[in-house]
Amino acid sequence: MKINVFIPHRWNNDDYSEISALLDRTKYAVRDYSVPESSPFDTIDKRYNVDPQIQKQIKYASVVVCSNRPANNNGMSIDEIKFAISIGKPVVAVKITENSSFYMSELGIQVIPKRRDSLENWISQNA
Repeated sequence: MKINVFIPHRWNNDDYSEISALLDRTKYAVRDYSVPESSPFDTIDKRYNVDPQIQKQIKYASVVVCSNRPANNNGMSIDEIKFAISIGKPVVAVKITENSSFYMSELGIQVIPKRRDSLENWISQNA
């Protein structure tokens, strides 16, 4: 089964690579709509909480998979997560750190263990 995924992330930690590697181990053929480090968008329109280019990427995704990292409390990652929720995208947080962002519980985002079977089960129920 194919699945389109968007991963909100920052490049100053390994969350993207950890989540991407976990997705690669699932039974799903993953198409990643995240913004790659190798070809980031040339410009970001600061008039929007989430740049229209990134909004488009999130709209293509079937699901959004983020980390539970407290650093997601500020900046673009949380804005991307909130945007995804606002347009009805299922969002899950993978437990990367012991402490979770307070937004995970505030927004009702399930935090799952960083295990292939946990992610596969969540995807099968939400995609």
